Formats: sequence, structure tokens, C-alpha cells
Amino acid sequence: MTAKFLSAHCTINWHGVDDDTPPGHSVAIGTDAFGTVYLWLFKGTQPTDDAFIGSISVPARASELPAAYGPGGGFAGTVTDYATTLARLADRATTEE
Repeated sequence: MTAKFLSAHCTINWHGVDDDTPPGHSVAIGTDAFGTVYLWLFKGTQPTDDAFIGSISVPARASELPAAYGPGGGFAGTVTDYATTLARLADRATTEE
């Protein structure tokens, strides 16, 4: 399964804006249908399928690296800094519109 957000198959544990959230966007953290934890990025204030623009996997083990994924679930790179990666996903979505 790709790292795509589908509200019918995901559980959101928290949604809002924090210091790492790009302007005009919101983030949510939760699990997909398989229990994998993700940080999802949305354009605007609502976590809807249409507003989804990318995600970051949250590793279950300290030895794993988080990875970023685009809106279709395709790999968009490894993550060393969440704020930078969220900004890159937001910018990438803006340039692809």
C-alpha cells in the first residue's frame, strides 16, 4: 500500500498547526489501515482527501529513517528535518498545480 491518505481508511489522532507547519497548511498524525503511523500534510485547515498533499512516515524503531511521500503515495525522499520536508512537500504541491 502506498503512503496515500484516504480518510475512510485512516485514523487521525491529532490535527492542527504547529511550528513546523508551512503557512496555509495543516498537519495530522494518525495511522493508516495497517497501523503505520504517518504525519499527513494538508492544504488549508481541513484534513480531507482533496486537501492531502503529502506525508511523512513515523518510524516504529529508532533504527529506521522517516520517509516523505507525495500526494499519490510515491516516494519523495528521506527525512532529516520535519519542518524542511513539510515545506518541500508544500512547495512541490504548489509547483505541480
